[in-house]
Parts: sequence; structure tokens; C-alpha cells
Amino acid sequence: MHAASKVYAEGQPIDLHVAMQAAEWLTTLMSGDATPAERQQWQAWRAAHPDHERAWTHIEKVSGGLQALDAKASRQALIQRPRAATRRQALGMLGWVAAIGLATWGGARTQAARTLLADISTPLGQRRSVTLADGSVLQLNGDSAVNIRFDGAQRRLELVRGEIFISTAREAGTPYRPFLVDTVHGQAQALGTRYSVRQDDAHTSVAVEQGAVRLTPRHGNASVLVQAGQASSMTAQAAAPAHGVSGDIWGWRHGLLLADDMLLRDFLHELSRYRHGLLGCDDAVAGLRISGVFPLADTDAVLASLPNSLPVAIRFRTRYWVQVEAHAAS
Repeated sequence: MHAASKVYAEGQPIDLHVAMQAAEWLTTLMSGDATPAERQQWQAWRAAHPDHERAWTHIEKVSGGLQALDAKASRQALIQRPRAATRRQALGMLGWVAAIGLATWGGARTQAARTLLADISTPLGQRRSVTLADGSVLQLNGDSAVNIRFDGAQRRLELVRGEIFISTAREAGTPYRPFLVDTVHGQAQALGTRYSVRQDDAHTSVAVEQGAVRLTPRHGNASVLVQAGQASSMTAQAAAPAHGVSGDIWGWRHGLLLADDMLLRDFLHELSRYRHGLLGCDDAVAGLRISGVFPLADTDAVLASLPNSLPVAIRFRTRYWVQVEAHAAS
């Protein structure tokens, strides 16, 4: 199984530390505040080792060609592919670094480096569809990243972060190449399938629309077969039994969040995946239930609509920090 800690640049493995350095340089340069001395240090770093240049070339390519890295180009790239820089700015603005601790922040930096080096990715709130070399169609939800590892023996994707939906093509060649998706928790093998794979911190979730998918935890012995109309999840140690699932789970493919008697806490967690910053929910209202169809293109409008159907108030503490709390009695 593919090692989850390995990262690639220009199709070849590269040391994770180098990838993190490249991501840090991108963050510095995209801020628009880089000094001439820092730009000289960046050029010296690129020239110090071929892997440095390879990592930077890859980041430059997937970021849309940041050749000049002037302030205007940097801001535009930040809009198109903002993950490392906006994460750093948001954390600084809200003081989250102190709250989550240096060890967690180090993990976020590592994840940012792997995301920047991914073969295909999407920024927060945007989706993308890609036809793969074998004819399979890959759809990425917002804030997602994937590496593609097709060879003569297998068709393999590495889900670096986020969520994807795959419509696998029939394999016509010989020998047959299985279609695999690796995550930090394990592997999902398609068996003639249309299905989604979502990687969260604690587990990987799979939902099958057509065909079947076999889940194999990274460190577990037992696999689970998930049939059409079912879903399951796995940690690195075990996979949960398959259970029935509603088609609402794939609403994101059409730019919609579909809620059917969903806990408000869970609804806001899903909505937070499509907007920058912190979206909090007071415990007093977390257990309220919500139903409806909500367009993901304007999450501010979705939040503004909540008091129309629930006894809640929306407090914008800053542009990037929104709290949903109980409506004050008049």
C-alpha cells in the first residue's frame, strides 16, 4: 500500500522536509511583504540542491505559473490556490496557533506542503472535474488534493486531503489493472464503480452509488465490502460495517448542501468546508435540527437564512470568525 507520508514533485518522490521548505517559501513570497534579502535567500535555496528546484518548479506549475511572484500575481494566485498562505494568515489573525499548539501547527504545515505538491487540487469552495488517462472521471470537492499514480500494474490515486467522486472506466488492457484509492487510513478498491471517498482527520468515509468498493484498513486484517446504496468508514485499524446511505451525500457535486433533519452542529461542520475561517456553534443550539437544500456558492447567504427557520443568531466577530448562538429573548 502506498505510504501516506511520501510526497512527490514532478512525478518523483521527494523528501517531506524539502516539500515543507518549498511551501514555506511560497507562503513568504505570496504574502507580498517579502524583502529583497528574503528573495535572495529564496533563490539561494533553489540553487542549493536539485530537489529544491524540483519542488519549487512543481509548486509553481500547480499554482498557475508564479513566474514573477510580484504582489499582484501573488494575490491572484492566492485566490486561485490559497491553501498554505490563507491558512497561515487566518491562524495568525484569529490567534489559533496559541490555541492548537505548536505540534498541531507543525502538522498543518506538513499537510500544506503535501497539498501544494499534489498533482491535482482545488481551493476552498471550488470543484473540479478531470478525465484520467484510462477514461475514468475524477471529481474533486473544494479544498481537496489528489496524486495520480498510474502504471502498468495498477491505477492508483492518493487522496491527500478532502473528498473525491470517481466514475471508473472499464479496464480494456491486459493485464487488468485494479483501481485503488489510498488515504492515510487505508485503501479503497473499486469493483466497477461510481463512488466517493472522503478523508477526515479521524477516518476515511466511502459511499457507493454504483457497483461496489472494498475497504482495507492500513493496519487491519479484515476488509469490508460496500455495495451500491451503502456507505462505510475506516480508521487505520478497522473498517465499520456497511450501512444504507441517502443520495444527499453527493449533493456537493451539484454545488448543494442537502440537509435532511441534520443536527445544526453537523450542518455547520459541513458548511465550514466551503468557506474560509472559523465557523463555530454554541452548545446551546448544536442539537437543533435543520432540513433543506442550500447553495454552496454563497455561504454567507446560507448563514443569514438560518434565523428564519431556527431560534439562532449569527454573530460575525470578524470576517473570518462567525459564531452561531442562541437567539436572545426579547
